[in-house]
Amino acid sequence: MRLAVLLSGVALYSALYAVVPLLPLLEGLFGAPPGAAGPGMGLPLLLLVLLSPLVPRLPLPPGLLLGSGLLLVGLGGVLGALAPSLPFWTLARLLQGVGAALVPGLSIALIPLLFPQKALEMAGVYMAGNVLGGGLGRVLAGLLAEGVGVRGALLALSFPALLLGGLVLRGPKALPPLGAPRYDLKALDLYLVGAILLFLNLFLANLLPYRLLELGFRPSQVGLVYLAYLFGIPGSALSGVLARRIGAVATFRLAFLLVLLGIGLLLLPPPFLVLGFVLEMAALFTAQSLASSAAGRRGAGVSGAYVASFYLGGTLAGFLYPFFLHSFPLGVGLGLLLSLLALLLAPVR
Repeated sequence: MRLAVLLSGVALYSALYAVVPLLPLLEGLFGAPPGAAGPGMGLPLLLLVLLSPLVPRLPLPPGLLLGSGLLLVGLGGVLGALAPSLPFWTLARLLQGVGAALVPGLSIALIPLLFPQKALEMAGVYMAGNVLGGGLGRVLAGLLAEGVGVRGALLALSFPALLLGGLVLRGPKALPPLGAPRYDLKALDLYLVGAILLFLNLFLANLLPYRLLELGFRPSQVGLVYLAYLFGIPGSALSGVLARRIGAVATFRLAFLLVLLGIGLLLLPPPFLVLGFVLEMAALFTAQSLASSAAGRRGAGVSGAYVASFYLGGTLAGFLYPFFLHSFPLGVGLGLLLSLLALLLAPVR
């Protein structure tokens, strides 16, 4: 059951983000105009923000909640694949959003209980699984769509969440109770850093393709630049090892020093710009692993609120980045200021 908790992020994010490269194809499938599938991306994240702090208050065993969440994510993916129209697909995505809200906060809070001697290392492994799931979902969806179509791709990438959810539900009592949730106001700095982490990730990643096309990159070359996300896997996995050796706060600050360097390199021409994006992604996920681990150690209430603030940061990034499309250096400056704030806070003790 401990392995199921570690793999929950792989199953969740591969199903949730599989639709990203398929959005134009989905709109074509349903005869909808470009951009009409956008609510199917934004609304599930909004549900994550709204529902994650409430999940720990549900009077149910964490195993039952976690298994049900994964099952709903998988079921929503299957229903979306079979949807007869775009509104039905969007409703299926809402079901996935509800299920997704049940998973990350509980998983983060369970890891210190399941791995008391290696909580830092396992938090890094869990975060690496999240990165892997998000990457696999996007890559496999595009490849499968060419072979078995959009519906077949969505079906295939929904099954891991269905299977893992069923496995957890077969033995929900195997996971330890989390106790009464506490919503600690002293963790406000941790919530703020959580919001900064996903904001920096998505804000700069959304601005980057416009900058690259402006510099003469072809669309296929722009796509390859996003392989930088894969460097989040070793960045996450190594976070616990480094924290054991030099301390969590020192590791977090080192990670954000590298984030600052990486963001600064975005102002230079290629290949330094690409190197900066790679460095930024690797270091961001290192810091994210440490922040998630700190939230998990404070219990389900704090971890749920942390997940909500994390996705709130991503939601704000989606709203704000269009205002910086014609001023990339100004966007980089905002990223540097927020990174400096996170470095000074370092709320991972």
